Amino acid sequence: MQRRKVILAMLPVLVCLGLALLAGCEVNETRALFTKPQLYTYERHAVLGLDAEQEQIFMAAYVKTFRGRVITFVERSRLAEIVGEQDLLKGRLNDKTRAKIKQILGVEALAMCEYYSDEEPPGRRRKFRVRIVDSETGAIVGSVLTESYDDFERHARTAVEALKQDLLSGVPSDTLDTRR
Repeated sequence: MQRRKVILAMLPVLVCLGLALLAGCEVNETRALFTKPQLYTYERHAVLGLDAEQEQIFMAAYVKTFRGRVITFVERSRLAEIVGEQDLLKGRLNDKTRAKIKQILGVEALAMCEYYSDEEPPGRRRKFRVRIVDSETGAIVGSVLTESYDDFERHARTAVEALKQDLLSGVPSDTLDTRR
């Protein structure tokens, strides 16, 4: 009888722990992750595909995650000034546009982002895709996809941290200058 009372008293706690564990497993998923060593060398970046608030959140997450690196982000209005908003729309970044961004603004890497829900009707589960593209060659040097019920800030942090972890785990330590 005593054992039964203890079990019944602990049941709500166990249920809460189980639900928290399940929620933690489902909350954030990172997929399609890869990085190339040159990602670590880029100092001048531009962000495409996000609204102004999301762009600010992404840049803050990137700078904080790569703390100690010299990282500069080009202002979105400077991008628009040079290539025009039409060229920055999804799927419109051709070789000529990339070359112009590199030549005029000195941008080495373009963070091409997309934050979306592919549920119909759109639900709470969101995806955040980031592709880091070398502005000169067009080569994708980093890519990650996060999927969760979290807000954009959590997506941005998770994506950038995943890129850094993958980058640092795949490169010999003597290749990276971590003092910068």
